[in-house]
Amino acid sequence: MHPDDQMTPVERARALAKGERIDRYPINLFWGAPAHALLGWTRRQEQASGANIAAVKRKVYETFGCDGVNADYGLHGMAVAFNAKVTDPEHLPFSILEHPVKNIQDLSCLDLERLTVAKDPTASKCYEACQILRQELGDEVSCSMGFPGPFTSASALAGTSQLLKSLITQPEAVHRLLEFTTAGLLQLVRPFIAAGFPISISDPVASGPILSKPRFRSFVLPYSQKLVAGCKAMGATGVGVHICGDTTNLLEDVVECGYTSFSIDNVVDLAVAKERIGAKIPLIGNVDPVNILYRGTSEDVRQAVRACCRKAWDSPKGYIIATGCDTVYGTPLENAYAFMEEARKCAQFPYDPANFQ
Repeated sequence: MHPDDQMTPVERARALAKGERIDRYPINLFWGAPAHALLGWTRRQEQASGANIAAVKRKVYETFGCDGVNADYGLHGMAVAFNAKVTDPEHLPFSILEHPVKNIQDLSCLDLERLTVAKDPTASKCYEACQILRQELGDEVSCSMGFPGPFTSASALAGTSQLLKSLITQPEAVHRLLEFTTAGLLQLVRPFIAAGFPISISDPVASGPILSKPRFRSFVLPYSQKLVAGCKAMGATGVGVHICGDTTNLLEDVVECGYTSFSIDNVVDLAVAKERIGAKIPLIGNVDPVNILYRGTSEDVRQAVRACCRKAWDSPKGYIIATGCDTVYGTPLENAYAFMEEARKCAQFPYDPANFQ
């Protein structure tokens, strides 16, 4: 347990679910891209095994005391399962050089049997990491598993350019690909849900600057609904989502997907989100990870934390202070410490507006 807390994350979550008194509300600092540096490792070392992933995630928890640990399939995980050619940078996240689906009309290279914990190397490492984290930290903090959404997975398989062009020129082919990615994700999540690991979804390509509202409703909404419903049918109690970019024009549509919490990018005004969907879904966010945490001063970070809390602390379905997206590799540690220190102050139970003036 972090020395500045009075409860472990597990104790806090149980008490909060029962409506009992807690020391503070949960806090999320998304510290993924820089995480391996806490051990002096490279990204390659982190991703070498499930044990290494677990070691990095454990170090993040020990360093900051956030309210969860997690493993992550990654936005490009499904493409990797089908032998996409990717970059191999020492520290930064990798990118795809060659996508598996060359022609969206031809999905013959895709096989659902490869998307299992036994056969998918990324899923296998993540499952091992989750099991290790539960064994080592389960009495203190819960472990969850992150997956990309169906639309973002389709982008990884076919490439964003081909996918977006095909929304107009070959919509039926896109729907067939989305049926595959949804089925694949439901197959991948099954063992994690069966083992009791909560599931979260990241769907950055399904964002407002990329998709119009009608296209979101056609190509994202039905498949997200199917994914969430499938997870719940397997026993998941909820499925949270993060979508990058400006989703202001899609807020109600995201809720309609069935997600049980919404992690909102920093370009969305939390006050607007609270007004429009705060009575329907818990909100998470949204300190700017680039201009504030990476480029700003510690005082900039503290002011941003307070500003977010001022806007959303009284959101009807609840609010969790967090970064607006993953933090950038090279983000100063002093800024991360400032975030957590100020967030702990602002998140004291019950919320007191005097703490974030």
